[in-house]
Amino acid sequence: MNQFVQLNVNILKNKDLNSDEKITLSLILDRMKSSMQRRSFYDSQKQAYYVVYPVKELMDILNVGKNTVVKILKKLEYLSLIVKKRSFNRATRIFIAPALMETEIVDTSASLDNKPAESQKVNFNQKINQNLHSNTVNTGNDVQTTPVVDRVQQWAKATKQKVGLTFTSIQAIQKFCKNNVEKCKQVVRLILNARNSVAKANRLVKQPVAQFESNQNIINGLAQQLNHIFSYAVKLPQSNYAGYVTNALKAYFTDAFGLETKPVAVKPTIKATNFNDGKKHIHEELPEWAKDGYEFKADNNIDLNKKSILENMLNEI
Repeated sequence: MNQFVQLNVNILKNKDLNSDEKITLSLILDRMKSSMQRRSFYDSQKQAYYVVYPVKELMDILNVGKNTVVKILKKLEYLSLIVKKRSFNRATRIFIAPALMETEIVDTSASLDNKPAESQKVNFNQKINQNLHSNTVNTGNDVQTTPVVDRVQQWAKATKQKVGLTFTSIQAIQKFCKNNVEKCKQVVRLILNARNSVAKANRLVKQPVAQFESNQNIINGLAQQLNHIFSYAVKLPQSNYAGYVTNALKAYFTDAFGLETKPVAVKPTIKATNFNDGKKHIHEELPEWAKDGYEFKADNNIDLNKKSILENMLNEI
């Protein structure tokens, strides 16, 4: 019997994924619908359903090698589309990101209606709704509505509290990362690394001037600088933007800390030029009177007759 897999238009339009990555994600989403029909595929620790998709099976379906499949799964995990949980002597469990579960699973399937055992009905329904969707949960005679856990909003609040970034800076990061929480965290690490590198090089670690919440230059200017840096970074390949962002931020923090940038000394390059036109050059000696250290000495051997003739000639002129 032929088996069909749904491929959502949003996945097809995702420019961050290639063809094999789109197919793999679709296969995982399709298998998740089956997993949600069975209580045995529910992870109580993560409070979410999971999928088991062996690498060998994906290799056969995609007709690619093992390294390619591993690379595909790493890419999906990097983009926060899936989360993998490895355990000893057990198959790796694949969880789908809550936002993706909402759009691809909850809205297109009634599988969440197949709940676990009746004795666990209330507690489990509350947990699964908190992580996956915002529908009304029927717990006997009571009706409760559990809001969706906004991972991006949680990250933004935690970053402001722990790091000291302003919300305008955080919004610039969110916009650049397209609300990808993992990528947002990576960008924050780049910012911290750049700040720490400049502070350490100038012995400003833990000084107020190097803190996000106490330096007015950083408070007032970082968001604008981030937008400027990101406007160029989006044009770079994904693997190259980290180095550009880090170096640009180092220059920014050097200025924000009130440090003077040292001028770069450029040494001129001198090249010896050999003049050789193939012709024989004559080496001419200087006369004695033109050489250094020449001293004039009067000639005592004067021909008086010749001197008289020369003086008469000069007088006639």
